[in-house]
Amino acid sequence: MTTLATRPTGGAFDRRLLHRARGAAPYIGVCAALGLAQAACVIAGAWLIAGLIAGAFAGGEDLAALTPRLVALAAVLGARALLASVQEAAAHRAAAGIKAGLRRQALEHLMRTPSDGRSSGATAALLVRGLDALDDYFARYLPQLVLAALVPVAVVAVMLAAYPPAALIVLVTLPLIPLFGVLIGLYTRARAERQWDATAHLAHHFADLVAGLPTLKAFGRAAKQSGAIGATTGDYRRRSMSLLRVAFCSALVLELAASLSVAVVAVTVGVQLVDGGLAGAAGLQTALLVLILAPEAYLPLRNVGAHYHASAEGLAAAERVFAILAEPAERRGEPEPEPVATGAPAQQGSAATALTSVPAMRTTLDRAPTIMFRRTVFAYPGRGPLPERSLTIPAGRTTVLTAPSGAGKSTLMAALVGFRTPASGSIAFDDTDLSDLDLATVRRSIAWLPQRPVLVDGTVAENVSLAVPGPASDPAVARAIAAAHAPAANRRVAANGAGLSAGEAARVGLARLLLRADLLDPPVLLLDEPTAHLDTDTERAVLDALAPYRDGRTVLIASHRPAVRAIADREVDC
Repeated sequence: MTTLATRPTGGAFDRRLLHRARGAAPYIGVCAALGLAQAACVIAGAWLIAGLIAGAFAGGEDLAALTPRLVALAAVLGARALLASVQEAAAHRAAAGIKAGLRRQALEHLMRTPSDGRSSGATAALLVRGLDALDDYFARYLPQLVLAALVPVAVVAVMLAAYPPAALIVLVTLPLIPLFGVLIGLYTRARAERQWDATAHLAHHFADLVAGLPTLKAFGRAAKQSGAIGATTGDYRRRSMSLLRVAFCSALVLELAASLSVAVVAVTVGVQLVDGGLAGAAGLQTALLVLILAPEAYLPLRNVGAHYHASAEGLAAAERVFAILAEPAERRGEPEPEPVATGAPAQQGSAATALTSVPAMRTTLDRAPTIMFRRTVFAYPGRGPLPERSLTIPAGRTTVLTAPSGAGKSTLMAALVGFRTPASGSIAFDDTDLSDLDLATVRRSIAWLPQRPVLVDGTVAENVSLAVPGPASDPAVARAIAAAHAPAANRRVAANGAGLSAGEAARVGLARLLLRADLLDPPVLLLDEPTAHLDTDTERAVLDALAPYRDGRTVLIASHRPAVRAIADREVDC
């Protein structure tokens, strides 16, 4: 399993967020401005509280004399609460935009990069749950990091002007907080990385289990997988509790260090009050100002340490996304506005783009190209390489691959759309290596039905219309659904396949292929086990509907079914 478990190198803040994540830099500027305003509110509030208490108890002032300061204190406290709410709103807005940007960049890169050796379950967990951890990073950790850089400096400056001995004590003890925070943070980061690896392993294991569930049910082995799931989730639970213990203990250590430091300041100021060094209302106001400000100097640093665990998982996930983005994308073309396969959803584009893309394709690929695999070898991590393949798919003919399961039929098809890269050998369209062609153009020339079509939440018609960019007319969608004998157009389906049988899902994928063939006229059709879950009568009806689409196209079908083999112009046992 590949988890992309590389160690974060960005420290408390990964500068690549500034370059990769649009909105990060403006948000940091907003944090700095709000941090300065909050520092001013802290100092003003402390000064007003000290003045009120000293005026009431040592200065003998009545309520009328104290009212202006009470009103000012209420305004300062209200401003501080408002700034906190603005900070929270800005954090969530920035986090949403940054997460969306990183997910979009990662998905666009993955669409142009072969997926050899990458776990789909771990990648899905990374792009969903992993990046969601950036919410805590931007909402809690980053604002405290900015406050930790601004508030202590402002507080110490005021204390130095009001009572230098207390300021010197704070200056001496203040570095203990970041020192303890760094030591705890290093340990927490390692724990967070191990926790993320456990999460990725759980996601990968669960994705594999779900993918193989029909086979497990068929052989009565599904119930026995509950033990493996229980062991994996138990390990994940123990790691989570261990990480929470570290977080709570780190907060306790930082709280203890800050409390002892404030106690030393309080003892020093108290001794001065008793000895008369700070006399009268002015002396009491100075002492109270120092006592109120001293905890505020430590508070942002304590919060940074306490919230470091919130940043660790988010930064670890961001690091893995950056690792994906740093991978070289072989045969990379321009971002494709159309679906790369009839079995998977793709970005919607304009109808004009769809119409103009076909002529551009003809300049690179013939209408029905000859496809050649030249001594190609595919390899997967953790297993031996597949046998070397050399075969030719004739132009304008229907070729059926009949090799046993696991021999690499699906791999050959995935390689034609750039989702697999041979470890050696080459793939050519009309004597032109696939690596020399624009991958986006190649994908536009192919309609592909994978073995397990991807579904989205919505109706059957909405799922079928994903085959083409932009809106497809209702009559065109209806014709494709009817030709593929797919379920009713208004039938609701779920992304996990709920609402459809395996055969119905395959027919939805076939309807996508037919709609793409009708509207975009691709010269190459790829079908991976198109009738594997169909009964004999439905299979015959589907093959009859497919017959006119095979004329003049290079068609490659992977199947063992006799009815499919009967329509082949050429049969290859690769």
